[in-house]
Amino acid sequence: MRTIKRLLIAMLLALPLVVVADHLFKTLDAHDGLTSSQVNCIMKDSRGYVWIGTPAGLYRFDGYTFRNFQSDSQDGSSLNDSYINSIQELLDGNLLIETSSGYCVYHPQTETFERDMKQYFARMGIETIPTVVYIDRHKNLWGAIPNKGVVAYNQQQQLLFEFGYTNDASGVPQGVVCSIGECNDGAVVVYDDGRMVCCDVMHQQHTVWATTDTPLSKKRKNKSLKVFADQMDNIWLYGQGTLMMYDKNANTWNTSTGERLGMTGMGVDRNINGMAGDKSGNIWIGSDQLGLLKMDVNTHETEPVKPRNINENPNLVDHVSIQSVYVDDTDLLWVGTEKSGVAYCGQNIYRFGARHLGDITAMAQDANGTIWYGTSDKGVLNYDGPLASMKVSAMATTPDGSLWVGSKRNGLTRIKGGSTYFYSLAKDSMATLIDDHVNALCTDKIGNLWIATNGGLQVYNPKMNTFSSYTRENGKLNTNNITSLYYNHEAKNNNLYIGTAEGLIILNLSSTEKMVLTGNVANIKSFTNNFITQILQDSRGLIWIGTREGLNILNLENDELDYLTEKQGLCNNNICGIAEDNNHNIWVTTSSGVSRIVIQRNHEDGSNNYGLYNYTTADGLQSNEFNPGSIMTQADGNVLLGGLYGVNWVVKKSSDEKDALPRVMLTQLFIGEEEILTGHAYEDRIVLPQALNETNKLQLGHNQNTFTIKFAAGNYNQSERLQFMYWMEGKDDDWRNGNALTHGVTFKDLSSGTYILHVKAISAEGAVSNQERVLTITIERHWLLSWWMLTAYAFIAIVILYFWRVGLKQLSVIKARKKAVIEELAMQREEIKSASEDLRQPMARMTSIIGNLSEKEKSLEEREQLNALHSQMLQIITRVSDMQTNLENPEAKAKNAVHDRLELNGRGEIDLPDLVSHSLTTDTTRPTRAALDSPTMKFTVVMIDDNDDFLKFATSRFKYVYDFHAYNDIEKAAADLDEMRCDIVVCKQDMEGMTGSDLCNQLKTSPTTQRVKFVLMTEGTLTPQDMRAQNITLSADDYLAKPFNLQDAMMRFNKVLGLGAIEINSDLIEGAETRMLEDRNASMTTATESYDIAEYKPTNNDEPDADDPMNRVETKINKRDNQLVRQTYEEESQQYAEGGETSLSDYSMLDAMDQQLLRNIEQYVMQNMSRGQISLEEMASAMGMGRVPFFHRVRSLTNKTPAELVRDMRLKHACILLKRTNINMSELATNIGFMTAENFINIFREKFGMTPLEYRLKHRK
Repeated sequence: MRTIKRLLIAMLLALPLVVVADHLFKTLDAHDGLTSSQVNCIMKDSRGYVWIGTPAGLYRFDGYTFRNFQSDSQDGSSLNDSYINSIQELLDGNLLIETSSGYCVYHPQTETFERDMKQYFARMGIETIPTVVYIDRHKNLWGAIPNKGVVAYNQQQQLLFEFGYTNDASGVPQGVVCSIGECNDGAVVVYDDGRMVCCDVMHQQHTVWATTDTPLSKKRKNKSLKVFADQMDNIWLYGQGTLMMYDKNANTWNTSTGERLGMTGMGVDRNINGMAGDKSGNIWIGSDQLGLLKMDVNTHETEPVKPRNINENPNLVDHVSIQSVYVDDTDLLWVGTEKSGVAYCGQNIYRFGARHLGDITAMAQDANGTIWYGTSDKGVLNYDGPLASMKVSAMATTPDGSLWVGSKRNGLTRIKGGSTYFYSLAKDSMATLIDDHVNALCTDKIGNLWIATNGGLQVYNPKMNTFSSYTRENGKLNTNNITSLYYNHEAKNNNLYIGTAEGLIILNLSSTEKMVLTGNVANIKSFTNNFITQILQDSRGLIWIGTREGLNILNLENDELDYLTEKQGLCNNNICGIAEDNNHNIWVTTSSGVSRIVIQRNHEDGSNNYGLYNYTTADGLQSNEFNPGSIMTQADGNVLLGGLYGVNWVVKKSSDEKDALPRVMLTQLFIGEEEILTGHAYEDRIVLPQALNETNKLQLGHNQNTFTIKFAAGNYNQSERLQFMYWMEGKDDDWRNGNALTHGVTFKDLSSGTYILHVKAISAEGAVSNQERVLTITIERHWLLSWWMLTAYAFIAIVILYFWRVGLKQLSVIKARKKAVIEELAMQREEIKSASEDLRQPMARMTSIIGNLSEKEKSLEEREQLNALHSQMLQIITRVSDMQTNLENPEAKAKNAVHDRLELNGRGEIDLPDLVSHSLTTDTTRPTRAALDSPTMKFTVVMIDDNDDFLKFATSRFKYVYDFHAYNDIEKAAADLDEMRCDIVVCKQDMEGMTGSDLCNQLKTSPTTQRVKFVLMTEGTLTPQDMRAQNITLSADDYLAKPFNLQDAMMRFNKVLGLGAIEINSDLIEGAETRMLEDRNASMTTATESYDIAEYKPTNNDEPDADDPMNRVETKINKRDNQLVRQTYEEESQQYAEGGETSLSDYSMLDAMDQQLLRNIEQYVMQNMSRGQISLEEMASAMGMGRVPFFHRVRSLTNKTPAELVRDMRLKHACILLKRTNINMSELATNIGFMTAENFINIFREKFGMTPLEYRLKHRK
């Protein structure tokens, strides 16, 4: 029996080492920013930061990001060594860091390290740097000084206590101190031979207790020894090969635990690296060989714990060597490993619990509370009986105790009382099912089972053992593809909600009435997709409709339809499951995560607000992908979620976690995209002279008004991401929610001023922390808006305002005087006009009477007297008429006079004619390549043609003579001409999109381009009828028929520009351009112009006598170089009239168009002659030209202004009427556009030297 008892005891003692406790950890490694895999020590400071010591430097973790501090030999404010052994916090918040090179102090305000420890300890009164330093829970600093003893410095009272090598109550034994710890009695000093001494300074300086003998006293000395006091104040001594407990009350040692773990001395290759205790009575032991151990504080039983992630297979986790263990103020366990970074464990670090059961496709809970899980390949878990198929698609239980299992292909299985029944269309001879593809199952309140299949809807009545069908064929449904079902057992309306591939059907089981919906009832809004994947009616009466394109929430009370998709924050649009928990939260599973929806009712307008919280595998989910319909609300109100690798449930939170919302930390500052480091200059300015979390004020420049501030809360035991709310006082009116994913807030383009940022932490349940972080932010003004500049602006404005008022007053006086003078002149002008009108009318009648008397008088002497009197009266009437004309619109007349003599450029400025150098007015010059420096290069020539080869050839020639630009697109050229100040445009008539004539008219009628010369190119020489048929413009300055000689073309361009002809050297063209034009049928360089005047025949029905004064009235082209052309034209026109044919090779189209222009002018004058005054603008517009180019064109053709030409045309027509008709002078003057007969007679006498009456008597036919 004794042997059996010993075996049982040995098995019981060994059992804890075999059974692995299921503790879930979260890990931090290189993927998270912890680039060193070995972690020597861990400590959480009072601000909430977690500090991690590694061989590669010191790391600070805020819950989101890591900040690394390393040694830099060039920087005296950096670490003295990157190998970190321990981290402790001092009373003032500074950190005491032990490295391989000794101690240094970290100052969080400036984020710098103090290396001069001799001076640092001297400020405490400690002259020698201690070899071992320990900070106890009262923030007393304990130090072991070789050959002197132990010192303790009370940082609160700034008192130094010394424990020397004495045998009294205020001394310590002599020896080598290897570590210092603490227990409830005070600090525990550990010697390398295992002795321990407890010292206290809080009550009075004395030695509380000391060990006289240890199990190690006869063994080798061990400098790795450390001490730990557990929750029952037992003292544990641990180190290399050592783990033993000291009972200070009994003054005894217990080595059984260490012996059981193989800790038998220095020669053992096992080491205890750390120990820590939590609030649950567990002692955590970290070992290099044994890994992580959990020991019960009462029984001292141990069990190994593998620090694995929730989604890791426990059988795949390798052995992990532990370097350090640490339990923080929130009872969170931190474990530093040798090769795997940091792992931390807490009761609520994961939002979800998980069981890896495989691919869970369906779930059901029976009356006993047992939960059955259906899988995609293993049937129903924990059920060994037969099934219609191992691929489960749906499950349900009925009140008769039956478990129903649907499959995707083989129908339905019923498990009841140990018996199994199959229902299948293919296998059941009774043909109870209409389709074997079962999509969903549910029960109603009387116990009927409803079955959704691809062939329709069925209901099974357990009492009658009968099946009834609802299909499209029997008229009960509009579709057979039933995808999902839901029946609300707590609702009173007895409605069955049926999801189909074509929308939602609400079937009332009491009345059999149905309603088919593809949106809200009024059909104003549609569902996001008509393929319904899941349905739920929640406790509020809202109908949740899941589709492949998001959620639809239908409120039948007000017929409102809301949407929740990825745009609104849903984790994924493909809805797999919907359920409601006992807190009335809606849980939604998707193909990529889980969303929790919190509904808040807006009582003012009756609308709903939806708060969304998304979860992934980082929150404990077994997978991000879930199966359709695999979701269930248990009887206790908790929700189960079935996915690809198992099942999840929501972990219930403790009351401690709900209240554990710490003060927010400000961790990072970004200006634009650049992070601002403490003490570093940004744009020649130190933005953060101290750490952001240590300051309450932030001063930014005017160009630093776009910035981002990152937050952290320092509570790492929260089961999901904390959220933050902020209020930017001075910008926002109320609190706003921050972004939990970015854990920060960005402000853009803030105006100068002072703002106050308030930040609080919020839990997922909406609990708001009562600790608020406040930061004052000041955006400086631009120096141009500084107070002294504003003062200067105000002074300048006052001065300007003063002079403006003075000037305005003087200007008002001047304007008043001017107005008075103008009103006086206008009044005098009106009086003169009125008097002259009163005088002119009777004088006109008297003149007519005198003229009639003169004609009737037979006496020659009396006739001469009457004629003299008549002439004097006409002169007076003419002067009165001229005076009246001059008094009408004097301002407009002055402006027109200026326009007639001067030209206005595009900017409205007056341009005087350019002086042309003598070298450009000579008859012929022969430039060579020196033409590049020729004065013609200052002229810009634009050529437009759709023949690219021709443009290349022309460019190769003209680029040496002009500033030459070529275009093959007339619309692009027209757009560029508005900006380009060119001198001449050479354009082909037939262009796509716009003709050359259209472009010419556009340029000539625009004030900005009317001075541009225009040469119109045509395909061959055109006859007058061709010109009229093609609607050739008359506004062009020259017309050029293709093909043409480039030398002649250039001479004509120069002529249009007002220059002499210039020849170009054909040697300017290189061989490439010459070969480019070889083998062409039509030469571009040797043709001359010819012109056929077949239909051009001037009308001249009235042959004047040789002595007729009308011959002196010239209204035709009077250019000196066209005299021979006109003579040739007249001769050959005569030949053509006689039936001959001719070709005017020397006659150009320009001359024909000039003749046509004069004929058009004459026709316009004849049509408008009776109007009296003919406006120059109207006549120019009728000719398709602007005022200025029309004026100069007429003057260049006739050597007359348009007004003079119109007057001569009137007089010429008057001569014809005098010879042909007997109308009196008044009627004649009115017909030809003169105001009065007297004015007409006076002008006629001045032009011909005789009166109209004398001309009629002499030349009348």
